[in-house]
Amino acid sequence: MNIKNIWAKYSSTITIYLIALFLLVLVSILKPGYASANNLNILSVTAAVLGITALGQTFVVLTGGMDLSIPWMFSISAYLMAGLTRGNDSAMIYAAPLVLLAGTGMGLVNGLGIAYIGIVPVIMTISTNIIFQGLLIGITGGMPGGGLPPLIKTLAVGSTLGVSTLFLIWLVISAAALVFFHKTRLGRNIYSVGSNENVAFFSGINTKQTKLLAYAVCGLLSSVAAVLYSGRLGQLYLAMGEPYQMQSVAAVAIGGVSLNGGKGSYAGTMAGVLIIVVLNGFLSAMNIPPNVQKIVYGVVLFIAVLIAATEIKVKHGKKRG
Repeated sequence: MNIKNIWAKYSSTITIYLIALFLLVLVSILKPGYASANNLNILSVTAAVLGITALGQTFVVLTGGMDLSIPWMFSISAYLMAGLTRGNDSAMIYAAPLVLLAGTGMGLVNGLGIAYIGIVPVIMTISTNIIFQGLLIGITGGMPGGGLPPLIKTLAVGSTLGVSTLFLIWLVISAAALVFFHKTRLGRNIYSVGSNENVAFFSGINTKQTKLLAYAVCGLLSSVAAVLYSGRLGQLYLAMGEPYQMQSVAAVAIGGVSLNGGKGSYAGTMAGVLIIVVLNGFLSAMNIPPNVQKIVYGVVLFIAVLIAATEIKVKHGKKRG
């Protein structure tokens, strides 16, 4: 495949990575020292946590859905790990599987409601987010959580050959995800369901099961991200997952994954993650308050939805013509 063909096929994704690089250079000019090795290492850890969370969001968005319950699946997973281990590495033998199972279970609840009962994804996941929030606050009494075992802390803050271990874990997970989406039957089914659910059904794809699995994976990855992120904290706090609701959707949208489903790639989402992380740095360098940062994310999502809606109209117009 020559350069021209590569550009024609991957131009959108390449452009997003170039934008991320441009933003990094711009922020470095505005804030000298921003691109130092130490700060880039910190940014890589931030990108890894968001990247793993956004991977789960990518699964459900590709099916034509959206998961807005990530914040409290995230928080519950972190608190559960801390509660089961009480800071002991030896307890991870049974605690880690239970936490991952809990995350998967919360995702399955969303999937059952959406795929088998027919509840609109946004309504279903907002509802479960509130339920999960109530459960955690009720069980903990609103109190902060404890710390995690030393092994998790080592993974969260450690480095390998000068590169953040957490960032390397994200790269490995990302490589596996890219192979899954493009080389496995289930990965292709996810695209088919998001592209046209009726056509997928009549092609022999179990559309309900595919959606169910997508939401289960989202819950699982939320748990993985939560546990790894928690290793960086001395003490857990209830709303620790809140930023990832908006940021995970924004990363997917910026990365070119259609919010209508069936189009895009996790490679694009990864670029979207980098833009979000660097954009946060840019907004902070310009002393932009947090509420304005949320407005920026909202505008990004609005533009992404507008572009997707325009593409659908154009597509339908061509078919009629």
